[in-house]
Amino acid sequence: MQIHQERGIALIVALFLMTALSVLGASMMFLSQTETYASLNYRVMSQARYAAEAGVQKASNFLLDPAQYAMPTPVGGTDPMTNYDTTKSPVRFANAPVVLSATTGIASNYPVAAVKDAFNAAAKGTLSAGNAGLTYNAYATLISMQKFDSYGGTQQVVQTWEITADGGLTGSSKATVEVVAQIETPRVPANSYAAFATANTCDAIYFHGNTTINSYDSSDPSFTASIAAGLAHSTMSTGGDVGTNGNLHIQGSVDVEGNLYTPRSGVGTCSAGAVTGLTEGGSAQVDGSMVQLPKAVAYPKPIFSTVPPTTSVTINSTGLLAANKVATCAALGLTYGDTTTVPVGNCTVSGSTLTVDGHGSDVTLPSVTVANGITLVFQGNSPPANVNINSLDGTGAVQVNANMTGALNQEVVLKVAGKNPVGVTSPTLADPTDMVTPINLATLSWKQNAPAQSLDASSFQIAYGGTGTISMQGNNQSAVTIYAPNATFGLTGTADLFGSVLAKTVDNGGDANIHYDRRLRHDFWVAGLPMVSTFSWKRSQ
Repeated sequence: MQIHQERGIALIVALFLMTALSVLGASMMFLSQTETYASLNYRVMSQARYAAEAGVQKASNFLLDPAQYAMPTPVGGTDPMTNYDTTKSPVRFANAPVVLSATTGIASNYPVAAVKDAFNAAAKGTLSAGNAGLTYNAYATLISMQKFDSYGGTQQVVQTWEITADGGLTGSSKATVEVVAQIETPRVPANSYAAFATANTCDAIYFHGNTTINSYDSSDPSFTASIAAGLAHSTMSTGGDVGTNGNLHIQGSVDVEGNLYTPRSGVGTCSAGAVTGLTEGGSAQVDGSMVQLPKAVAYPKPIFSTVPPTTSVTINSTGLLAANKVATCAALGLTYGDTTTVPVGNCTVSGSTLTVDGHGSDVTLPSVTVANGITLVFQGNSPPANVNINSLDGTGAVQVNANMTGALNQEVVLKVAGKNPVGVTSPTLADPTDMVTPINLATLSWKQNAPAQSLDASSFQIAYGGTGTISMQGNNQSAVTIYAPNATFGLTGTADLFGSVLAKTVDNGGDANIHYDRRLRHDFWVAGLPMVSTFSWKRSQ
């Protein structure tokens, strides 16, 4: 009898295959479900992280917006630096770290209640992400704080805050992300450029003619020694950086021996609405690179200890006669006195020369016109003091005696207000109360004593906050730092300018070179652009 021992094996194999396929199908379903859960978890974590980052942004916006928070006078009243112990990190108030909080369980510790309330309202909230609702909250710890005299005469405060923010989904305690970031406003050099223009337009800086932009260092002992010995000054074919919020236009025989810094990009023809960073023509060139700034740079207006009067006084030979010199000094708002006077006055007369010397104290002058044949001397002081003046004009001579070498430590800081008398306007200017030409260096003959020898540009400073024009021309070599962030500056003639120029627009149309004094990088400071110095995140639930 024939036995079919393998009968039914097909059914068994089929069952095995069905079982394997079932297991494979279940595995695929499980894998698919796992991928779904992973994607869901990633989406939830991403949403929570974005919510936490929103908390960081909201807190940062509050701390960096002067309309919401400003030191040393924030919203809600006066907040002096004496409230804080800045020798420790974090900064302390009432022997505890300074904290602003919108996070439950984290208490604020800040001396002004209105600031605490404003931060609490600003640094928490909700967001929508599709059908999901997100929440965020943040608190900020003050890591460091420094107050300093900013270039232009204002006082500024720079701070570093550590912001910790939580983000999550509405109604879920299992999807929370913590983001920590440090927001820092650094103190940066105010004079890093041979020329800087604050305008964001075409031709903000316009160099045309036979001009070289380079650098030197008046604090270098070898440079000072060579000048003192009567040797020719030496400059470097680097370091002649220029910057602008708008466009640099160079043509003719112009050599910028440095970099161009601007928030603009592109090289080529510039037009309104399409402002390029650089426009070149002829044999003009920028030797370095075009470095893009993250945003436009803003500079504060100069601050006056006393606002000058808008009256006008002319210094002429008649006014300097022996019988009239006391009255002339009085008309200038000064006190006449010589070396025999006790105390010595801040106005002296010798022949055709009138000298203004505050002896370490500020002096204030009206609009001054220096007549032909007359010399007006500004004597440097130690410690440095300001000469607050409304305007300066004429056909005579102005001499600056200043030096910062050795123990003299003398400076002349000329702060120009440039305001019209009551009832007079300048309709062509952005501010019609401003004089058209508040300081006219084109017709005055300029003489510099120590700066002409040391070429120390920090020893003579001109600060002007108005919208008028500062004009320099002729053949008088100058070592000067010009700070006029809202003004038009024009340079013509053949005499070189040693130092730095900051204005709204800068136009150099002659054969005068500009030599940047690199010592200015560590003499004057302003608050820089805020930046994120550190950033990290983690899942907190």
